[in-house]
Amino acid sequence: MLGELQTAYRQALKNLVFVDFVNKKVICAGGLNALEMEHSKESACCRDMITAINLHFREGDFDLVKERIDVLTDRVDYIKSLEGYLKEQRRNKLFEIASHLCKQGKSVKVVRYDVNPSC
Repeated sequence: MLGELQTAYRQALKNLVFVDFVNKKVICAGGLNALEMEHSKESACCRDMITAINLHFREGDFDLVKERIDVLTDRVDYIKSLEGYLKEQRRNKLFEIASHLCKQGKSVKVVRYDVNPSC
């Protein structure tokens, strides 16, 4: 019974889909690694917290607003660290692809080009 539940859970995760309404794209969980999933989850959580903060502010419950802002600040710091790990992971993947192409005899050169040089 437990094995069947675990198999069903794994299959459900493969079929899981997130909709990122901000960036207007569909994210299939089966194609994401754990780091990308964690980043998506944390981003969605922060958007929900911002909604909750606005609701508490309108209701005048400023103690809850302050408490939620403190939690949100911690979550934003965590998201920043996740983004750093994601950038490193993507960079490593690009270097791995370039190395693989070099081994095949292809002429490749990895260059750095920042779309947003202020980052």
